[in-house]
Formats: sequence, C-alpha cells, structure tokens
Amino acid sequence: MSPITIRQLRYFAAVYEEANFSKAAEREHCSQPALSAQIRNLEQVLDRRLFERSVNGVVPTAAGQRFYRHSVAILRSVNAAELEIAEMSGLVGGLVRAGLIPSVVRGLLPAFLPGFVEAYPMVDIRVIQGFSDTLAQWVLAGEVDFAVVLGPPRHEGIDIAKFADGKMVLISNPGLGLVPGAPVRLPEQAPLNLVVPSPNHMLRRMIEQRISTKEIRAGRLLEMDTVHGMIDFVRSAPWATLLPLVAVACDIGSDALCINPVVEPILEADLYLICLKQTATSTAAQLLIEALREQATAARSGAFA
Repeated sequence: MSPITIRQLRYFAAVYEEANFSKAAEREHCSQPALSAQIRNLEQVLDRRLFERSVNGVVPTAAGQRFYRHSVAILRSVNAAELEIAEMSGLVGGLVRAGLIPSVVRGLLPAFLPGFVEAYPMVDIRVIQGFSDTLAQWVLAGEVDFAVVLGPPRHEGIDIAKFADGKMVLISNPGLGLVPGAPVRLPEQAPLNLVVPSPNHMLRRMIEQRISTKEIRAGRLLEMDTVHGMIDFVRSAPWATLLPLVAVACDIGSDALCINPVVEPILEADLYLICLKQTATSTAAQLLIEALREQATAARSGAFA
C-alpha cells in the first residue's frame, strides 16, 4: 500500500472545500491535471471513491466526508508540530500576516501596535488590508494567517469565531448640527447626504436595504472605497457616513467630527476572526490577536462613556 502524502491531503481538502477541481487547483497553485491525478492516486490507495463527479462540480461521497475530517485534523497537527519545533527557543518570533478590514486598521492599530512591536522585537508583522470577502479568499489561499472581518464567509474550510461585538455609528460634519455623542434615530433625521462604499461591500448592501425601507433617509450618495477618505471627506464637507464604531474609536471627543450612536434602526457591526481549518495559529499570531481583541473591547466600552 502506497503511503498517503501531505500534498494529497492538501489537494483533497481543497477539492472538498471548493467543490470544484478548477478552483481547488487555482487555490493550490497547481495545474488541474496534476491535482486530479493526486486525487485519483489517493482514491486508489484508499480503495474508495471520495467524490462523485459531474458537469456541475463534485460532491463528496460518504467516504469522502469521513476522510475530510481526518485530513483536516492531520494537516492541522502537522502544522502545529512545525510551529512547536520552530518555537523551541522559547522566544516569541516569526512572521505574522494579519488580514484586517480598513475600519480596524484605522481605528484600532494606532492605539496598541507601537507598544506591541516594542514588546516583541522578534515578531515581524505584515498587515494586509482588504474588504471582508477579499480577506476570506486570502485566508483560503494561505496568504494571511488570520483575518478580522465584518461578514463571516460560509465556507467549509474556514473556522469562524466571534471576535468582538460592534455597532454602527453616524459620523457627520459638525456643521450639520447634531449633538456629539447623543443617540440618533435615523428615520427621524432630515435626509442626509451619505458617503458610502461601493455596491460589492456588505456595508453598502446593509445601508441600501435600510434606505429602501425608509429606516434611513438619504439625500445624495457618494461612493468611496477608502475608510480614511470617507472620514476625511465628512470632516471637510456637510456630509455624513455610517461606519463601524471601531473605525472612529480614536476620534471620539474630537471637535472635527460629530459621532453618534445609532439606536434606530439597529445596525450591527460585529467582528469575526477567521482562519484556515487545517492550519494552527502560532504563538506570535495568538498574541497579536489577543492584543487586537483587547483593544476592540476597550474601544467599545469606552465610547460615549
């Protein structure tokens, strides 16, 4: 009986999670014929069909479903062993690739990251910014070790955990006359000119849904796919925007912006931690995640106190 290889397990897990050979090959950076050959070899070794193939994709058999659970556990165990050996020196170090949505980059990183890099000089940090859907793709491709997102993806290969509770806030130019920190009911407000993300962003879809139900009264809409740009524009023009509280955690109390909690409609902006099921998290990454979580919690509890 030929030995089962780690590559075969990775390829199998990719096909199972993507339900498509072409997408799995793209994710694993290999050709589709090479990936298909590895899956056929694996099926021969196990003497079981792992997938039912059709023009619409692939569906795991009962054997494939059972083998997937073992494959993910093995891959995660191998990865954990590699991390443990690498960390035998007892010093926390290595590269951490963090995928973060723009709101987190702007609102949370400046408060704790300088102290973190000072405390852990052997940890190299690579912050990769993107929207939630893009970050999920990067997690699957192994381009980031973890990501913090707003809308958790539904994907077989991704572990999802609640990271922090969050709410949306109304951010407006002080010239619009709102009282800073006062709860606002958007259906009762005069129509607002709003800066919004592009339609492929989940926040835009949330806002448009509320506009259609008259829960948000909007005048003009201006599209902008940069959180920094949205906030800077509102600071200098009589417009407003709706963003997660974390995006402006560092601006609470500023005279340049008026920030108000939204009590009607209820607009959730919870954060989620996502990572690949088959990989373990390094000690350095765990420390960064915990520091980020503490900052998110502090920002929420300290807002409008």
